Formats: sequence, C-alpha cells, structure tokens
Amino acid sequence: MTTSTMWKSFGASVIGPGHIVTGKPNQDSWASFHHIWGDGIVVSDGLGSKALSDFGSKAACRAVETAARLFASATAAGTRPNLLEDIRNGWLESIAPLDPKDAYATCIFAFHVGDGIVRLGLLGDGCAAVVTEDGTVKSLSDDKTVGFSNLTNALTPATSEAQWSLLEVPESECEAVVLCTDGVSDDLHDVDGFMTGFVAAHRGLARATAAREALTMLEDWPVPKHSDDKTIAVLLREVVSDE
Repeated sequence: MTTSTMWKSFGASVIGPGHIVTGKPNQDSWASFHHIWGDGIVVSDGLGSKALSDFGSKAACRAVETAARLFASATAAGTRPNLLEDIRNGWLESIAPLDPKDAYATCIFAFHVGDGIVRLGLLGDGCAAVVTEDGTVKSLSDDKTVGFSNLTNALTPATSEAQWSLLEVPESECEAVVLCTDGVSDDLHDVDGFMTGFVAAHRGLARATAAREALTMLEDWPVPKHSDDKTIAVLLREVVSDE
C-alpha cells in the first residue's frame, strides 16, 4: 500500500469590540494557498496606530504567497532566494501607491515547498506553533522581555532579517501548524495546551465545518474585555492511502 501527503487549511478572523465601537475595520487578515509547488498559511495584524493598516495586513498575506512561490521555484532550480527580503519587497509593491508608513503590519507564515521542510516565520506580535506527531509543540512568539515592550516589529521599508524569528521543522514530524495574531495569543496562559487541544478538536472536521467552529470560538472568546481583533489559521498535514 502506498501513501501520499495532503495538506488542508482553515481559519477565521473577527473584528475586536474596540474597533466596532470606534467604527474601524478589522485590521487582521489571513490567507491560505494550495498549489502544486506547495501549501501555506499566513496571518497579519495591521498596527492599530496606522490609518491604513487593514490594507497593510492584506498586502502582507499576498506578499508571503508570492515569496513562497519564488522560493519554491528557486529551490527546484537548486538556488536559494532571499525569502524575507522577497516578503518585504512584495509587501511594498502590493501596498503601492499607498505610503508604507500608513500601513505597517505584522507577518506570521508557515509553508512547505515539497523539499521535506515546513518553514515558519514571525515578525511582530502573535504566535506560530507546530504540533508534532508525538504531541509536542514547537513555537515562535515575540519576546517582549528584550528591548522596549511597546515597540512591535512589523513590515516597513526598513525591516531587516534580524527582526524575524524563524523555525524549520521536518514535514514528517508535523501534524499541524497554528498561527494566531496577538488578539488570541495574548490571552493564552497555556500555549501548548491550547494548540494541541485546538488541533485535536478540529482535525477530523471538514474544512468548512472547522472554519465555522473556529469563527464561533473567536466570537465567544472568554475574555470579553479584550478589545483586539482576533485571527487564527491552521495548516493540517494528512497522510492518505492511494488505494
């Protein structure tokens, strides 16, 4: 019996109570992509102090998919592009002709391109976590204990590679990847427990059902005074029989 690996994704995003009151749009965005060259997810949170941050977060999602495609092409050709530079440049191209300083946004991604590795990156607030086959969790999060806690790394014209946190995990060890903006991660007291429980609860569901239940969870978030937008996205790996 032969097997093959399939990847599926789902996610949800809700506007925070604070933005509803002030009439602002949801400044979070998320996206997934599934192509012959690879699969991935991305979430982004537009900085609240920026007038067009909702456009910035959408541009971040587009930039990651484009950069991942370039990465896949280069990997297949035996070369290696600058992934993080491509994301920044793609973001700048996507928001044009807007002034970049009005659209700064965080960026969290995960993707694979068929070379046996799942790659994750985090710029700014939020969390990226890999739930492995043995139930352990490997994660990335913004370290506010270093430097000034009120400063958030984000996509800007001057974003450097040093501002990113990166993680690589073998595909064979990866059961699922969960990405969330800080509207979710800031309220998690047990990140590992949340991630493993969330994946277990949604793994066997159809994509539409899983997305609907994730949306309900965010709408009924148990911290009613947390006014931030909330977004979560999941990439699931499944091994299926070809017979």
